Amino acid sequence: MNTARLGTTDVEVSRLSLGSWYTYSRLSFEAGVELVRTALDNGLTFFDVAYYRNSPHTELIFSRLIREAGAKREDYQIAEKLWYFSYPEESLSDQANRMLRRVDEEFVDTLIIEHPRPGMSVEKLVDEITEIVADGRARSWGALNWVPEDLMRAHDHATANGVQGPALAQLKYSIVRRNVVEEQYRQVVEQTGMSIHASDTMEGGILAGVLNPERHIGIDVGEIREQIKGTVPKVLEAARRLDITPAQFSLAWCLTNPQVASLLFGATRPERLIENIEAVRIASEHGAEIRAAAEGLGIDAHALDAPYTHDRPLIGDYVA
Repeated sequence: MNTARLGTTDVEVSRLSLGSWYTYSRLSFEAGVELVRTALDNGLTFFDVAYYRNSPHTELIFSRLIREAGAKREDYQIAEKLWYFSYPEESLSDQANRMLRRVDEEFVDTLIIEHPRPGMSVEKLVDEITEIVADGRARSWGALNWVPEDLMRAHDHATANGVQGPALAQLKYSIVRRNVVEEQYRQVVEQTGMSIHASDTMEGGILAGVLNPERHIGIDVGEIREQIKGTVPKVLEAARRLDITPAQFSLAWCLTNPQVASLLFGATRPERLIENIEAVRIASEHGAEIRAAAEGLGIDAHALDAPYTHDRPLIGDYVA
């Protein structure tokens, strides 16, 4: 497994990262330990963990799994997220403290902040986030679905004040959803040195040929999912010609973009995890062929993620 730096920081992460949304909450304890141990044994050491309003115990589950798997803190990296459902009554600093207690860590390797809502001061958010980094609770920070203009404002404000700017932007990026990253964000990444943390690369399994996934999958920004389903036969055929799986094709394609430091995906079975990890080698050895085979598969109607409000800390039958 290759590694990459997050932006201009000294945080090194594996090129693939394992997500927790609809992952650990669907596994038995034993299956979860096996999954995490399999990831570590195969060089996948970057784990994206968060508090989810429909799965509020995910951080606690992950904390137990990583320890049962026998990992030392230097063996893995954690990305965590902060939301605004209790902000500004609860500061980002206070929320970070609660997050660290849930995940049972003294620090996280990168702290990803959701996009500013209308009326929020980007500069104030940067001041709060960089305070968390400065006192050692996070080694770096990143942005979830921030628009390019806000990312530049954040970078410029951090630079002017001699503090760390955003190291990564976590965005939907796939063989079919290309234009947001490759057009809207390319210049920001070049100017700031930050990295892309690609997510939703498999479109919830659709790009692997599962046209109607049973589990909940990401929002369809740009309303292009039906077009994506129509493109799936071409994706499957291109993968067949390359003698790799559709998942490996889609993952390897994203990894050929040098601006992508790490690619986030979900898996619940060790064999699927190992199949996906093989995409790192495929991208390294056959990148030009992968890019050529994917010509014409992009759908330019992809849009930036919808402005999730996260106005409630819990949904469903959970009790606060």
